[in-house]
Amino acid sequence: MGKKTIKNTFLAVIVTAVLCAGTVSARQLRTDTKGFASCGGGCSATKPCKTGCICVVLMETGNTFCSSHPIPGATVLK
Repeated sequence: MGKKTIKNTFLAVIVTAVLCAGTVSARQLRTDTKGFASCGGGCSATKPCKTGCICVVLMETGNTFCSSHPIPGATVLK
């Protein structure tokens, strides 16, 4: 194999890994995990998150969920 083929393969593997990690993280933030100290679950202006969590609105879909930290590209519901 040539050096260029190895570089292209390595780049494809890295890009795939990053995309998969982002998808898994978004799904984990949206689900309410049982027995795990996390924010999880949905929220709204009338249904706030539990203490220590913030209500995040995804710009692409408008979906809201509770998170322990701000998400880049999303807005925080006050």
